[in-house]
Amino acid sequence: MTSTVPHQALYRRWRAQTFADIVGQQAVVETLRNAVRSDRVGHGILFVGPRGTGKTSLARILAKALNCTNLQDGDPCDACPSCVSIREGTTLDLIEIDAASNNGIDSVRSLRERLPYPPGQLRKKVYILDEAHQITGPAWNALLKSIEEPPPFVVFMFASTEPSGFPPAILSRLQRFDVRRLTIPEIEGKLTRILAADGRLADPAAVRLIARLAAGGMRDAESMLDQLLSAAPDRIGEAHVRDLLGLADAEVVDAFVGFLVRGDAAGGVALLDQLDERGRDLRALLDQVVDAIRLELVAGLHDPSRAGHDPAALAAAGRRLAAIDPNRVGIGGLRFQLELALFAPSATERGPQPSLAMAPSASTAVAAPTGTATTPAVRQGPGHPASPVATSDPADAATPAPARPGPTRTVQLAPAAAPTHTAAPTPDDAPPVASPAGSPAPAARPVGGSPDLDRLAGGWIEVVASVGPATRAVINECRPLSVEGNVVTLGFPEAKAFLKDVAARKAKELDAAVGAFLGRSVNVRCVATNVELPLPPTTDADLVLAEARRIFADDIVEIGEVS
Repeated sequence: MTSTVPHQALYRRWRAQTFADIVGQQAVVETLRNAVRSDRVGHGILFVGPRGTGKTSLARILAKALNCTNLQDGDPCDACPSCVSIREGTTLDLIEIDAASNNGIDSVRSLRERLPYPPGQLRKKVYILDEAHQITGPAWNALLKSIEEPPPFVVFMFASTEPSGFPPAILSRLQRFDVRRLTIPEIEGKLTRILAADGRLADPAAVRLIARLAAGGMRDAESMLDQLLSAAPDRIGEAHVRDLLGLADAEVVDAFVGFLVRGDAAGGVALLDQLDERGRDLRALLDQVVDAIRLELVAGLHDPSRAGHDPAALAAAGRRLAAIDPNRVGIGGLRFQLELALFAPSATERGPQPSLAMAPSASTAVAAPTGTATTPAVRQGPGHPASPVATSDPADAATPAPARPGPTRTVQLAPAAAPTHTAAPTPDDAPPVASPAGSPAPAARPVGGSPDLDRLAGGWIEVVASVGPATRAVINECRPLSVEGNVVTLGFPEAKAFLKDVAARKAKELDAAVGAFLGRSVNVRCVATNVELPLPPTTDADLVLAEARRIFADDIVEIGEVS
């Protein structure tokens, strides 16, 4: 015979009705019981905690305790007329308000108008405001006096997941109770009791998986179990949980972690294709992989022998996943972000290499194009600090000019070519100032460098001078990272990554400028990098000099004095 009783969700059927039914909140429960026993319950109560952890249930049970005519050691009996009317929702003296939709000043004014009227059935009139952090500022101001000095028969109870949304003046008038997340064993225990009461069977592994996925929220766990009881056969297995919730198998998660750590993009993409064919949820996969990496990292801290992967590589994979935005709905979405995370970081992304080190030095060296020499410093004139200038005349490189002492920075753009000849220094010549002890010496060539990259890095000021003013302001902040065939990669600091998008819109002009310098057609690619980018100085004088060199090349031009 078919039952005529309408179905009710598990979390409603199994909502706690007394303090004894509350799972895992012993500290809060005991404090409230003592307050009820001694009749010291405040007129303003705030329950704070994650969703689905029992905040509203505690508020209703406390409302029962305040009105119960047959208290059991601070616990409501759940049998007297007052308790029954609260449980069944038939009393008008318990007012539950959804503050998310009734958060304006008009709603508060309506509430205040009803405050002076005493309860008609219960001893206390109780207002429970859920999601109270969404109440607006003017509404809080209108409610402040009522919360501070309500009628003696009125009690306010607030439930919220965001206590930071409460004004300090309101918080100071409330008794706050923090409700914590539930542990996996606590959730497992209640789910087991629910299954036993309904006469259903489930594998312990399935129950534990549900408890883990609930992330500390009992309501989420009960909702998942309710869904499984409707769809699964007589006995719920772990496979049923994974299939219904779109989860990947544990072996698949471990395999994806391995692909991430090894940087095996091909294997990872193939695995993602398989998951798509099986209808698995990529958000769930991301959560599972992050959880697996976290568990392995924590396990490795306590016992290094339990770490299945290199901790540094595992942590790097975790950082790449942490940068993913699972809510992205633009081009590629979550799938594209997961595919990008599979690529092992390049040498640039791993951090500054020795050749890119910036040592605090008293002199500034800038590399010249291949085949030229570099002067350590050129005197700008009285009162001006020395600045680096590259020259194409070997004779100029033979005699370094004295530099005015002063702290400037050393920037190594590319390896400087060895001078074609040297000359003995004159007594007036000052030797180059050495870097402070302990500072790293720049390497001869950046990792993965090439002659084209060296030439482009050494002549980058000329490239900057050859573009328009708007483009020049953008590429002042970048530098060449690589030249691979006809693809030139320019790197922008992460702090100014927005300029990368601006430069991408000027791709044609950049292609023409860089191609003219290298003497062939190129495609310029702009990326953001976490490497500290040592950039050449780009003052007006530098740009004028670079423009002159671009126009006149090595021609000797005699300039007379201007009178």
